[in-house]
Amino acid sequence: MSNHSLHSIALTILFGVAGCAQSPALPPPPPPAVSNVSVGQEAVAAVRNNIEVKFANGSDRLAPDAGNQLDLAARLFRDVRPVSMFSTGYSDATGSEYDNLILSAKRARTVKMALIARGIPADQIMLRAFGQSDPVDKANAADAANRRVLVTWDLM
Repeated sequence: MSNHSLHSIALTILFGVAGCAQSPALPPPPPPAVSNVSVGQEAVAAVRNNIEVKFANGSDRLAPDAGNQLDLAARLFRDVRPVSMFSTGYSDATGSEYDNLILSAKRARTVKMALIARGIPADQIMLRAFGQSDPVDKANAADAANRRVLVTWDLM
């Protein structure tokens, strides 16, 4: 079975047809929390056009320090007003390719839900999952750096 077919099957299982299932309506978000993100971190994220959220091995739960990155993404969304954002999940190469694809999709959804809770409209956050493909550390595909979700945005 091709990687493309495997990706489509996994996303259909998790999110409905091609990952396009509607998110449930949520109550209005609370006011933004005070963040420990520095102006320098914000500038770097804006220039690189991405924010990286790390995960523990085999987990789709947000780490305690992920809140700062998510607050930064929400603040940049409000300031920059992108057309859309992408929550793109990845995993390391520990485990099967299929399980890693599912895990990366769950991670992407976790980040999306956290961004929605911070006031970003659900219909402006697209999900993508790549499993263990495209590792940060190609020499060591099991490296912790590969367990991540990248939040990116399109300005036009």
